[in-house]
Amino acid sequence: MTSTTDVTAPGANLIAGEESRKGTSTFRATDPSTGQQIGPQFHEATADEVRRATRAAGEAHRELRTWSGARIAGMLREMAEQLRAAEDELVATASRETGLPQEPRLRGELARACGQFDMFADLVERGTHLDVVIDHADDTSSPPQPDLRRMRVGVGPVAVFGASNFPLAFSVPGGDTASALAAGCPVVIKGHPSHPATSQVAGAALVRAAAAAGAPAGTVSLVQGAGTEVGEALVLAAEIRSVGFTGSPGGGKALARLAATRPVPVPVHAEMGSLNPVLVTQRALERRGDLIAEELAGSLVLGVGQFCTSPGLVFVPEGVAGDAFVERLVEHLSAVEPAPLLNAGIRAGLAQRLAATGGVTGVTVRLDGTPTQDDGPVVCAPSLFETDLATYRTNDELREEHFGPASIVVRHAAGATADVVPLLGGHLTVTLQAEQDEAEALVALRADLVETAGRILFNGFPTGVAVTTAQNHTGPYPAASDPRFTSVGARAIDRFLRPVTFQSTPDALLPDELKESNPLGVPRTVDGALPA
Repeated sequence: MTSTTDVTAPGANLIAGEESRKGTSTFRATDPSTGQQIGPQFHEATADEVRRATRAAGEAHRELRTWSGARIAGMLREMAEQLRAAEDELVATASRETGLPQEPRLRGELARACGQFDMFADLVERGTHLDVVIDHADDTSSPPQPDLRRMRVGVGPVAVFGASNFPLAFSVPGGDTASALAAGCPVVIKGHPSHPATSQVAGAALVRAAAAAGAPAGTVSLVQGAGTEVGEALVLAAEIRSVGFTGSPGGGKALARLAATRPVPVPVHAEMGSLNPVLVTQRALERRGDLIAEELAGSLVLGVGQFCTSPGLVFVPEGVAGDAFVERLVEHLSAVEPAPLLNAGIRAGLAQRLAATGGVTGVTVRLDGTPTQDDGPVVCAPSLFETDLATYRTNDELREEHFGPASIVVRHAAGATADVVPLLGGHLTVTLQAEQDEAEALVALRADLVETAGRILFNGFPTGVAVTTAQNHTGPYPAASDPRFTSVGARAIDRFLRPVTFQSTPDALLPDELKESNPLGVPRTVDGALPA
């Protein structure tokens, strides 16, 4: 084993501050633009390495739970700085392993990742995430009320699964990692096998930062593996208290089922994808149809359609304006050059889904961008399908996500937008393309839209998720395993906190956040009075 102060020998797992290569099974990354394997051999983590990582995380939690918000904030800011210092290496490595462009995509994504650490540092420094509530004793009430003081604490070590489609913002240095650490929870991260070198470079930066901040060695660990065994061992480890996952519905559901079999079940916070329906009104078609088609095409092919917010379902009224809209959409998508998908697994899954959709009676294939199934470049062109509302209503196949640059246009009778919304199911987003002077007439739709998605857009398009306090990146099942919790924004920390109440406890025994003098100055609700 060697120190991870500088990762000079790639291919390792990072276990409690040390490089480890105990496994005999190895794998390599694949350049999706060529189909050729690249980079070093990575050693799959053994069961013993996973155990060592989770045990170290459990030991680290016992120390981190005593840290003040200011100290955790210092660690988070150091992590942002270490990631920025590794920017050139991170961006170049991620581009080789994913086929994504360095400019502006990956540099922008790294900036977002660093910004998340800074945002959570500001949050925990203020202490608002603790949700401190104090109800003083009241002997005059009936029955008498004891002194009650509540705050939130970290749940314990968190297993984080890196996502394939955002190698920086949703993977090793992504929002799950940042929010868990902000809650005072150590993380054991399962790197995504599509970008193992990126995972190692990012993981090493986080390990260096944790060490510089004086954090215990088990605060951050990284385990690698191409199959499911490493992830399964991680979820089943006794020390793990929660799981963060971004990926396919199949993967999220499998982890949730596995976590439920543990002697002590733990929650799996899974963001699992979405069709992100777009509803276009007749008036919007007549006034802005060409512009909507152009912008929709741009949103659909952003990131080669491999965004969880990609608009994969569009409802358009029948008639001349709708016909013109679809033709313009076909025209814009036809002009898009094929581009690399992230990996061969995504290519195979997309090809299967495209074939199934194209085979549904009543569906017209307007554009067929089905990727070839060979050992060459993992590239794909846009696909577009068109059908009617009756066909959509009676075919569950059309409610499945195409993870890639593909969308289904559903035509319906003019004025029937209100009839469409109850059919949609659960999604991360739903977009209403309408005119300002229609707003009052569309108010009746609002309740149904709220039942459908976690984020509702009026005009615009769903690709692009701002990292703010008000952001909500979740939605009714199957978009997410638990729609109460966002995976993006400041409130993502809620997933990794739990409340605890102290009753009639001597002041000297209370945490500083609950002491009568409030020595840390955290915001508190006292006897029903909200913090200023």
